[in-house]
Amino acid sequence: MTSCGLPKETVQRIESKPKEMVEFPIDYCNLFPTMTSQLWDKDYNNYERYLTREITQTQMGLAYVDKGVNIWWCYPSARTHVQLDTATMIKDNSTIIGDWRIVCNRTISYEDSVSYNPLKFYRRSKIIRDNKEDELFLSLTADKFNLYAKEKGKSSFKTITKKNYHIISKRYLMLYGLSKAGAAISFIGLDKEGRLIVNAYYVQERKIKGKYIVYQATMTQWIFKRMES
Repeated sequence: MTSCGLPKETVQRIESKPKEMVEFPIDYCNLFPTMTSQLWDKDYNNYERYLTREITQTQMGLAYVDKGVNIWWCYPSARTHVQLDTATMIKDNSTIIGDWRIVCNRTISYEDSVSYNPLKFYRRSKIIRDNKEDELFLSLTADKFNLYAKEKGKSSFKTITKKNYHIISKRYLMLYGLSKAGAAISFIGLDKEGRLIVNAYYVQERKIKGKYIVYQATMTQWIFKRMES
């Protein structure tokens, strides 16, 4: 007996223990640019060294103008002003192979902005969604990323994604099917407690020349705890 691809034994393992959800700070394991005119761009550009041609080829954004505001967006984005802490880098890919159960499932908006006259910087963050009800189960092999979910009130798990994956620069998670050309890029890392973090970002830049510019990153964050056999 299976539940959308999950063996009965796996479902029983999950259901034999209560789900443990953990509260994390809103900026958990994230790095932000310094909020000064001298350092913001420098800090932002520091992450360029981790990008590869393979990643940048997946980054196709869209630009348009709405009521005089110039808008650019990209999803999923590998180049965002708030990024996963480099201390979480995965040095050995074999360390993440195994089964993982969700302990944090949330969406957060991070916004940096500056007005030019007078020159003022602003930073604000807010939690948009904090899902403590649904179950998420992640199975990682050497090359497969298999994610399953069971919504509150449902009796069985459903498959969210079954993709090939590749980790680039010890911090980018590339999920793809037959071709990497249409791959989705997110961030992946391990915190000091050994929990697995997966952050996916939607970024938007809004600006009126000479007046203001806003950088907004909407992050979907999954934090998993390893399931023991």
